[in-house]
Amino acid sequence: MSRATSTPGGKPPLYKIVMLGDSGVGKTSLVARLTNPDRPLNHDISATMGIEFDTQMLDTPQGKVKAQIWDTAGQERFARVLLPTYFRKAKGVILVYDITNAKSFESLSERWMAQLNDHSNADDLAKLLVGNKSDLESSREVTQEKASAFCQEYGMEFLETSAKSGDNVLKAFEKLIGIVHDRALNASKAKGGAGGSGSGSGNGLKGSGVTGEANNKNNSSGGGDGDGTVKLEDSSVGGGADANTCGC
Repeated sequence: MSRATSTPGGKPPLYKIVMLGDSGVGKTSLVARLTNPDRPLNHDISATMGIEFDTQMLDTPQGKVKAQIWDTAGQERFARVLLPTYFRKAKGVILVYDITNAKSFESLSERWMAQLNDHSNADDLAKLLVGNKSDLESSREVTQEKASAFCQEYGMEFLETSAKSGDNVLKAFEKLIGIVHDRALNASKAKGGAGGSGSGSGNGLKGSGVTGEANNKNNSSGGGDGDGTVKLEDSSVGGGADANTCGC
């Protein structure tokens, strides 16, 4: 799995994308596989307890861009508190389910699409449906036909991935970020060609709810769990935590 590198002297645009789906579907594992494709996957990854983010340079047909990928806890008690901040200034969303868990697929329409509509302008977000754990075909509970019907209903594209093997992981993130970047370029042209990059070269989260270590993590393209986490006990998590992020 190849990784894009930054263009010398260039400032690629930065877009915030978010991961949604039930706990245990593999959201964190997908991000870990993307940011550290050659590292053995840790099968004991603990459930995300708050918000974590990583930045990754990705290729699109229109050039290289930087994706700031936000991953949150799938548990209801955390998601309910964090979602308003989570969606702020997001440009795209990856909805993840486990192909071996029918309930995780049903939750997309029963819960996560409602959350999107409640806390964001869902029509403005680029969306991609990802069925993870494709390596467990013998335990499949969700057919590709069901997933395709869901995509037709909500207007999004679809890929199956395996965080374990890495199959289609990079392709999934590049597909979504390509849609996001294309929309941004088209919007810029519609406004008179003011430039597609905008102010998206910002260096990450600022605000009293996020530590300096979080900013250090956001400036890297690597993985890791600790430094980019917004903890529940941070009192300012609901307001302004990412106020200067992704101004594109």
